[in-house]
Amino acid sequence: MLQKLPRDILLMILEQIPCRTDLKQLCEVSKTLYDAAIRKLYEIIVIRAEDDWHLERVEVEPFLRTRSKPTSPLDHVRTVEVQSSFHHVLKERCLHYKDMGFYVGMPESERRPRLEKLTTSLMPLFEQLREESLRKFSWEMGTCVPLEILGDRGYITNKQTSIESISLITGGACPINTDGENAIDLSAFRSLRHISWTGLQSSEEFAALSRALKNNSERLRELRLDFVNWSEEDSFDFDDSQNFFASQVLKLSADRFEVMFPALETLSLSDISLENAQKGIAYAFNFHELSSLTLHHCSGSEEFLTEVIGSGQTIRLSSLEVVWGPSDHDIDMCATLSSFLGAFQGLKDLFVSLPGPVDTLELWRSIIHHKSTLTRFVCHQRSVDLHDNSPHFEEEIDLLDLSLLPEDRAELDRSESRHPFAALNLESIGLGCVPQHLKSILAPFITSPTLKILHIRKSGVDMEGYKRRSRGTSFWDLDSDEGSFTDEELGLDLDPDVMTGSDGSSNASMSNSGKPPSSTHSTASLDSLEYAEIQCLPTELREFTNWAFGPHGLPTLEVLAFGDFSYDGRFDVRNKLFCRRTRSTGYPGDDTWQQIHDKLVLTFRPVRENDRKLWDVIDRNTEFLKACPTDSILDD
Repeated sequence: MLQKLPRDILLMILEQIPCRTDLKQLCEVSKTLYDAAIRKLYEIIVIRAEDDWHLERVEVEPFLRTRSKPTSPLDHVRTVEVQSSFHHVLKERCLHYKDMGFYVGMPESERRPRLEKLTTSLMPLFEQLREESLRKFSWEMGTCVPLEILGDRGYITNKQTSIESISLITGGACPINTDGENAIDLSAFRSLRHISWTGLQSSEEFAALSRALKNNSERLRELRLDFVNWSEEDSFDFDDSQNFFASQVLKLSADRFEVMFPALETLSLSDISLENAQKGIAYAFNFHELSSLTLHHCSGSEEFLTEVIGSGQTIRLSSLEVVWGPSDHDIDMCATLSSFLGAFQGLKDLFVSLPGPVDTLELWRSIIHHKSTLTRFVCHQRSVDLHDNSPHFEEEIDLLDLSLLPEDRAELDRSESRHPFAALNLESIGLGCVPQHLKSILAPFITSPTLKILHIRKSGVDMEGYKRRSRGTSFWDLDSDEGSFTDEELGLDLDPDVMTGSDGSSNASMSNSGKPPSSTHSTASLDSLEYAEIQCLPTELREFTNWAFGPHGLPTLEVLAFGDFSYDGRFDVRNKLFCRRTRSTGYPGDDTWQQIHDKLVLTFRPVRENDRKLWDVIDRNTEFLKACPTDSILDD
């Protein structure tokens, strides 16, 4: 039967299978399925470092073993991604640092540069790829890229010039890099549609980026740049009366305003000054075509957005993300954003983090202009703690009331149809706010049938700081058991039939960090680890979550997320994911299910690995959950 199925149809079916394990199993069923699935299985290969501390340790042997097959599966590779986590080592991360004076006491046989070890591991794999077969190359390690890979004589530079996408997170302030001794060469690539680069520092790197932009300006669809921990003060005898990004990277003329990137759809700029060149940059990026704009800590952003409005270009953005912190220049970004949002329609995603206090209600009212399209919204605020007796004095912290004064909250309580969110059809909302204020903010969604995911945002750096420095406990201290419910107060029956599966084996709980262990229990019962996780939640969060999933809460809510989901799990140990808890004996809308003998019965539970539909919701909202990060990916 499979032999009769047109190959194009079979390949279309395989495209709908995202799980590599499933693809591998299909390859073992028959030769027909092997020939079709092997292409999909090897289309993307990801090489991941062991951890932040051992970036030179990568496992490529499983790929190399495929060389013994008559037709190498590596012939089908179109994307190579070399990756690492960015969870623990954020400063002086490049492998060159580890080779500077760290050989003391090490056997002579092991005194080998770590970057050389990494290169030696990777090159045999690269050399097995078909020439000009790659379409995407990604180096997201936070280290210098070996010259053998991306130098002027490197493998990618000379053997894979047809790539259409390149993504780099490089070594930042590594002294070898800043001295120009590890120069990246992008001049051979003339088909790039996507360029992403984080961690540029040396003049050679900026020159390489400038050449790549010039060579690919007509076809570029996506540009993501992060000049993290770099400033124009470091700009190599540059005339500070000009804008470095505009004159030295984009090579814009000071007196001509013209489109440089006619096909650009996605633009993300972080830690890049736009000052003194806002008008030229506004024209260069062609807002007639741009659909996604991200600005993180870019000085001059206020004037830039104003210039975009004044340029007369038709703004067609569907996604806008703006992050502006207390340490950035003191401007009224809130008012600028409100004006910008009123200048066009059509946003689907709006993610905003601003320094508080600001006029939050003014900002919220301005988004009504996008009520027919907006489905995902994030609002986060940061401030500086100026309380003399605070252990966090003069540190940046989350502003947990979102600048809402008592009279603002009273207005939300009584406005009903005039509530800023009443006319919106939001499916996802993220708010950096304590639960005690959330009920009035979320009131329209009690009767609205749209909201699926709620993210109670808390910056990971704050949670870690509070844990290290605070005395006693706070709402955000998830490791505290102060205020925990007893078994009786929770109204839970913790007998062995509920605590274990039918076979008597204990069911493991989902940890909410990374992939949870498998579980076989029913949707109603809680195992011991899930129960302990809920019991240790701060009272405010537990009570609010119980309300949200209860009969008087948010009826369409599927997932409640808590914490900081930026940088692929950097703060996962404190993050939480909860969902509705159903029971065979009742329905959440039935008050008899909610109260049993005046004892609180839980309406929620942790998300489990086998909650596939919920994981689909979470996966579709990855960009939403990790939006507006508080800290940087690197800290050089």
